[in-house]
Amino acid sequence: MTDHTDIPRVPDGPERVTLVRTEPRPDGSTVLVLLTAGPPLVLIEHRMHLDRYLTWALLHTLTRDLNGLEPPGPNPETAALLNALNSGDHDDFAAAMDAYSARILNLWTDGAAA
Repeated sequence: MTDHTDIPRVPDGPERVTLVRTEPRPDGSTVLVLLTAGPPLVLIEHRMHLDRYLTWALLHTLTRDLNGLEPPGPNPETAALLNALNSGDHDDFAAAMDAYSARILNLWTDGAAA
């Protein structure tokens, strides 16, 4: 479990996850890694060991809860960046990169829900 005495937290609010990664183990367990935005310009890594039973319970719950939902696709800033990259237009790419950078900066500075 994360010790919040030495890792800063966003005051008075839930932690927003910016990245999720799993590290499967040979015994069927998994390490779930969550990166959250902390105070300005700080990313905090949370590592949680899930035994094989919790791993399967989480997989089952997510499968049940997401059944019938369409995948959301990339966020608007990422989609615009990919479109600009594929178009080859340098001005469009620069504008899309600025918007993408602003999204990351907003997240890191706790300016908006990203």
